[in-house]
Amino acid sequence: MNFEEVTIEKIPQNIVAQIRKKLIDGSLQPGQLLPSEVKLAEMFGVSRSSIRDAMQILENTGVVSRRKKCGTTIRQITIEDLANIYSPAKSENENFIDLIETREVLEIAVVRLVVQRATEADLKELEDLNVWMEVQPEQASQADIAFHLTLARVSKNQVMFNIIKSLEEILNRLQEKTIYFPGRLSKVIEEHRQILSAIRKKDEKLALECMEYHLNQISNLIKKI
Repeated sequence: MNFEEVTIEKIPQNIVAQIRKKLIDGSLQPGQLLPSEVKLAEMFGVSRSSIRDAMQILENTGVVSRRKKCGTTIRQITIEDLANIYSPAKSENENFIDLIETREVLEIAVVRLVVQRATEADLKELEDLNVWMEVQPEQASQADIAFHLTLARVSKNQVMFNIIKSLEEILNRLQEKTIYFPGRLSKVIEEHRQILSAIRKKDEKLALECMEYHLNQISNLIKKI
């Protein structure tokens, strides 16, 4: 198990974010015992007090169970729990950045499956949702979320779809804040077109690059506003 050393401000929150990401991508599993505070402090390159603060956040949000003699264990969590692993100590924009990092893990995997499994009818549905954004810009937020949820459904992976669906509420808050930013909507529509074009060509590498670019654009915008 490897973690990145934390060298920026708000150390406990960054530790929480890394652990949350490993939960989402499956690197950490329910029932798994985390290393000791001393070992975690070495792995993250931080003090033991920072590790204790991070573990307290994780315990308060139901992610871990801590017992003196048994150590710290990852709890069995549901899809609904995954949607609520947001640090109350973070600002909304900081939680949005965490959400986008999580989406990178999930939606890159979704696109890989969609390239393999999408039918012509699936692609037509996705194209219609992109047109909806263009012809009814006042409903762009709903259309954008529908586009990404439909991508997840088209992956034919029900677990993946359920996880992304569970994030719908915070996705909606993110889209309301970004998609109506001046000049952003037309770019979103074009980014979606590029993703769909690559999927239609069954060009997995290009499709993954287009999705990664799309999510990076959202992340960059959040950091500006």
